[in-house]
Amino acid sequence: MKITKEAQAQARRLMRLCIGPDGLLQEDTVRHVAATIEKEKPRNYLGILSALAELVRLEVARHTATITSALPLTDAEKQSIKTKLDARTPGLHYVWQVEPALLGGITVKVGDDVTDASIRSRIERLSSISI
Repeated sequence: MKITKEAQAQARRLMRLCIGPDGLLQEDTVRHVAATIEKEKPRNYLGILSALAELVRLEVARHTATITSALPLTDAEKQSIKTKLDARTPGLHYVWQVEPALLGGITVKVGDDVTDASIRSRIERLSSISI
C-alpha cells in the first residue's frame, strides 16, 4: 500500500502525541489513538495507521537492547551491562539471547546501533586482512 505524504505527516503528528514527558512511548496513548482513528475512519485512515504502526515499531526498537552472548550470563554480568547501558540510554527494555556461534564475548544491539565484541567477529576481521 502506498502511503501518501499527508498520511505520513499526520502519523508523525499523532506519534508526537504518544510520546510522554519522559520521552518514552506511552502504550495506552498509542492504543487510544489507533482505536480513535479506526472508529472515526478519516480520509486515508489505513495509510495513517500503517505509517503510525511503522513509527511505533521504530520507537520500540530504539528503546530495546538485545544482548547476545555465547554462554548464559550471570545475574551480576547482566546487572553490570544494564547499568552501563542505562547510563547512556535510560528506559531500555532488555532481551537476553544465547548464541553459541559467537564463540565468546557479546553483541549489544540498541535500535540501529550494534556493538560487536564477540570472538567470531574478531576472527572474521582477522581472516579478511590480506598480507
